Amino acid sequence: MASPMKTPSVEGADDPGTIARIRDCWLDGSHHTSVDREVGEHILTCAPHLPFLVRAQRQLLARMVRYLTSQGMTQFLDLGSGVPADGQVHEIAQAANPDAKVVYVDIDASLAEEGARLLADNPNAEYLRADIRHPADVLGAPETQRLLDLDQPVAVLMIETLLHLPDSARPVRLVADYVAGLTSGSYIGISHFSQNEDLEQGLNIFSRMFGMPPAVTLRSREQQERFFTGLEMVEPGLVPVPMWRPDSEHIDRNPHLAEVFAGLGRKR
Repeated sequence: MASPMKTPSVEGADDPGTIARIRDCWLDGSHHTSVDREVGEHILTCAPHLPFLVRAQRQLLARMVRYLTSQGMTQFLDLGSGVPADGQVHEIAQAANPDAKVVYVDIDASLAEEGARLLADNPNAEYLRADIRHPADVLGAPETQRLLDLDQPVAVLMIETLLHLPDSARPVRLVADYVAGLTSGSYIGISHFSQNEDLEQGLNIFSRMFGMPPAVTLRSREQQERFFTGLEMVEPGLVPVPMWRPDSEHIDRNPHLAEVFAGLGRKR
C-alpha cells in the first residue's frame, strides 16, 4: 500500500537526510540536530513503537553481517545506508575480518560528506554519493570499482531502504538489476515494513497534528517475497525481524507480531 505523503512541515525537515538522522536519534547516536529530535518526538507521539522497530533492524543488521562473514563474505554494498556510525556494517564486518571491504551508498549530499569524514582513516570503507535507483551507476562508480571486486561475491544490503521507494520506482526490478550485476554466491539482504493498521493510523495522526510525514510505501509479506525471486533463501526465510536468526533463545516478546520482515537470499 502506497502512502502518498510528503515531508513533515517542520522547519528543516525538507532535508532528504532527515529520516536517516531521526533514526540516528532513536539509536542514541550523535549525528542529528535539534530539528531531527523534534520531528522524531512528533513521530514518537503518533507511533511510539517505531523506535523499537528501528533498533530491531539495527540488531538485525549486526546478525546478518555476522552471518555473512561466517560464510566467508568479505565484500559489502550497503544501499541507502545513512550515517556509518556506531554498529554499522564496516565495524561489524571488520571486527570479524579486518580485510572486509564496505561501500556505503546514499543520495543525500550531507550524509555522504559526513560519511566520508567518518571513514577517512579506513582504507577498506568508502562512501559513495549516488542514486541507488541506478544500479549500473552504483556498481560502475570509481569508489565501488576501487574497493569491490565484482568478479567475486558481494553482499548487498537494503535494510529499511525499499520502504522509501514507491511502486513507480519498480523496486522488484531494481533488486533484480542488482542481482544481475553480481556473480554467483552473492547475497541480497532486505528488511521492509509491512502493511499494518497501527503504522498507518500513526501516519494519519501525524498528518493531522504536525503536517504530512515522509513518503513511505508499506508492502505485504507476499509483495516482499517478490524481491527474492530466483534467489536461494537463507533459513529461516522471510520472517519478522526479531525472528531472523536471533542471537539466543531469548528473543523479543511476541516477535511474530513485528510489522517488519527480513530475509537474506543467495544468488545461485
